[in-house]
Amino acid sequence: MVALVLLSLAHGAGSGVPAWPAGLAAWGAGVALWPRLDRNQQRFAIVLCALGGVALVAALARGIPPAWAGLLTQNTPLLGMLAAVSFLQLVGIAGDEEARPLPRGRRALWQTVAGVHVVGAVINISSVFIVVERLARSGRLTQRQAIAVARGFLAAALWSPFFAAMAVALTYAPGARLADVAFAGVPLAAAVLWLAVRTLPQPAAGEPAEFTGFPMHPSALWLPLLLTVVVGAGHFLLPGWSSLAIISGAALAIGALAVLVASGPADGVERIGNHVTHRLPAMAGELMLFLAAGVFATGLQAVLQLDPLALPFTRFGPLQAAVVLAVMIAFAGIGVHSVVTIVLASAWLSPLLPDPTLLAMMFLASWGIGLAINPMAGVHLALQGRFGLSAHGLARANLRYCVASYLAAVAWFFVVAWWRGVL
Repeated sequence: MVALVLLSLAHGAGSGVPAWPAGLAAWGAGVALWPRLDRNQQRFAIVLCALGGVALVAALARGIPPAWAGLLTQNTPLLGMLAAVSFLQLVGIAGDEEARPLPRGRRALWQTVAGVHVVGAVINISSVFIVVERLARSGRLTQRQAIAVARGFLAAALWSPFFAAMAVALTYAPGARLADVAFAGVPLAAAVLWLAVRTLPQPAAGEPAEFTGFPMHPSALWLPLLLTVVVGAGHFLLPGWSSLAIISGAALAIGALAVLVASGPADGVERIGNHVTHRLPAMAGELMLFLAAGVFATGLQAVLQLDPLALPFTRFGPLQAAVVLAVMIAFAGIGVHSVVTIVLASAWLSPLLPDPTLLAMMFLASWGIGLAINPMAGVHLALQGRFGLSAHGLARANLRYCVASYLAAVAWFFVVAWWRGVL
């Protein structure tokens, strides 16, 4: 995994290192970590690889040579970034919040949703665990609290450069620029956060009427702000670096420096070593998901050169984005991961030469909104496994929120299309 991070960073920095060595490192890690996957993860990876393999064989049988390099390079920069960003989890956000009393009421709800959104945009799902563990320590974690935290976290997928969703969107929307996509995603995320609070279910029988939230302190925001500045400066000062390489480099540097300063050189190095030997291998599920998706995407792209799927429209604008997004969210509702529908949509829509920013925004919306009603979403399964809450119940409770957020996304697509000149 360390080799994957370093080789991906070297390739993205324009050093002349090709992409395939990082791909070899990724597959090597995938093979080594295969036993750590549960049966469902193994089965899903096998199905995706099998579908991709069948498509590759079909392309070869018809005389079309597939882009074999895609098996090693399709999602390698994405995986390198995800592994690099994981080092930000060494920093944490808890601080003196552990000793603070839990706030209550409407303000506490807003504080919790906004706080887990901003911090989760950087340290990912770790922010969810930090918040819900603290809430559960003062009593049973309620479904309402879990829903609020999950909604705030998932909405960060609409703009955060440090989310897997952004890496996937930039990978499968060729030509999309991080700055443009993040800029377009922030207003939609703000609207979705407002809907997350406004549509929150009423307390269930036996739950307290007042919402008990997390005591998020402004000092916890230094990391997101610093990373925003560093990534922005990186795009200006390092024009030869890819967006994913800049994010990876910033995450590695800030994560390592922060832990060394906070813990001292000896303890800091030990914590980094523990992260390498324990946390990185724990990413086995994500690793195999994206490796298998890369095989699937390579096969799909090859077979679509032969028999392009019929398109019900001749251009890709906001109305078409709305239709495709509705289908993607519907698939999410029955448990299909957004990675799969993004790969399919990217290959299917490519003949239309869609505007990359609008396409990337549709992908981000399918992730940030669709996963809220996906019972197989990682955040729902984690809450089910740790606190006994029903993943299907959490997903069902988000249906109204999902519909409202979808309508907000559709309206925003028209604004983005006007901005991009494709209205």
